Amino acid sequence: MQFDAVGFIFNSLVLLFFTMTLGNLFGDIKFRKFNFGITGTLFIGLFVGYFLTKYAVTIPEGSKHISKAQNILKGNIIDNSIMNLSLLIFIVGTGLLAAKDMKYAITKFGKQFVMIAIFIPFVGAVASYGFSQIFSKMSPYQITGTYTGALTSSAGLAAATESSEAESRQLANEFQDLSEGTKTKILAIINNAKERDAKLKNEAIPEKMTLENTTTLSAEDTEIYVTEAKAGVGVGHSIGYPFGVLFLILGINFIPKIFRFDVEKEKEKYFAQKKIDLSNDKDAGKNTIKEVKMDFVGFSIAAFLGYFLGSIKIAMGPLGTFSLGSIGGAIIVALILGFIGKIGPVTFRMDSIVLGKMRTYFLSIFLAGTGLNYGFRVVEAVTGDGIMIAVVSALVAILSVLFGFLLGHYVFHINWTLLSGAITGGMTSAPGLGAAIDALDCDEPAVSYGATQPLATLCMVIFSIIIHKLPI
Repeated sequence: MQFDAVGFIFNSLVLLFFTMTLGNLFGDIKFRKFNFGITGTLFIGLFVGYFLTKYAVTIPEGSKHISKAQNILKGNIIDNSIMNLSLLIFIVGTGLLAAKDMKYAITKFGKQFVMIAIFIPFVGAVASYGFSQIFSKMSPYQITGTYTGALTSSAGLAAATESSEAESRQLANEFQDLSEGTKTKILAIINNAKERDAKLKNEAIPEKMTLENTTTLSAEDTEIYVTEAKAGVGVGHSIGYPFGVLFLILGINFIPKIFRFDVEKEKEKYFAQKKIDLSNDKDAGKNTIKEVKMDFVGFSIAAFLGYFLGSIKIAMGPLGTFSLGSIGGAIIVALILGFIGKIGPVTFRMDSIVLGKMRTYFLSIFLAGTGLNYGFRVVEAVTGDGIMIAVVSALVAILSVLFGFLLGHYVFHINWTLLSGAITGGMTSAPGLGAAIDALDCDEPAVSYGATQPLATLCMVIFSIIIHKLPI
């Protein structure tokens, strides 16, 4: 009998279930009155992912496991298809659960949700661009890349990548007409790239380009600069994403403690007011649809239509194209179908316990996978050269969450039960929504998430493009 220990350790499903087991056990540990809950899987995933990557480096070239080890080193520990599926199932289940309360929440706070959906991405954009100007010696593209990462927006990343390519190429072509400060930043990016590549190939480091010896950029230097600009956005996003998730989750859990209000009392106040408002609503309680334990046809239809809606690209002229993405499409479709309740023999109102358990389990898969895939980058960023990118990512996330909370709580007076979901929607973060639902132990945050996330996604795309049209 033989047992391939290395193959077993490198198996993505083994790693996933191991991380979920430890993560859920860790999440149940009480730190006084606080526990991490389902987000414990994210923190354990970061820990396991880091040490797994350190081990993968030791696998020799001739080993039969070298291909898997190389995937691990690239951060491809858990396949994207598993990650996308788990997040889609989580968001569809969440939307179907929250749909019956959608009319009340949007009627009461619809305009406020619109303002929050615009304001949070705006704060993040201003913060990330501001930091790119403050830290002038760092790559401005890496810093602005933290914007889409800290606000966990893949749609924003796509727009930022496309915009950075076009704008960096234009800057390179107009090099001779630029200010000395802008030229210095461009040359620093090219020089750093050439030095890095020379060291990697054990070649002599080429002479540095300076303002004195460089009047225009060659075609080769232009391509280096454009490539580094696009790559910089990706690096900033990759480092920023896990920090955005981390600090949003921490914010959802610690904002009530920092600003000294009781979550349970907020919930009691919300549901009491809701009961009064609904009692005065003549249409409330009409056309009540009976729930079923589970309708897999209904669930699958919601997932399919949500994915379809998210795939549609809308042309926005000079701003390129915009799409909701699978998560934006899924939350909208699930809320609509859940609100309708039933179409022919297909039911979209399902047992809250069944949907709740299903949703939580698949969120656990996503968070564990996120931790495993990003674990090494996060630890290296905190302990190595990426520390400032990590700090900027954290600050962008913190400022976005904080100002979103201040606007919603002190200006609009939205109850935390809904405001927590509106903030996660403004951050376009499904993992953050999971943390809000887990922390409040109710589904109400999903309604406000669904009300803010689509518009916030559109704002992320627009602001990502604008950022790269501003001076670097």
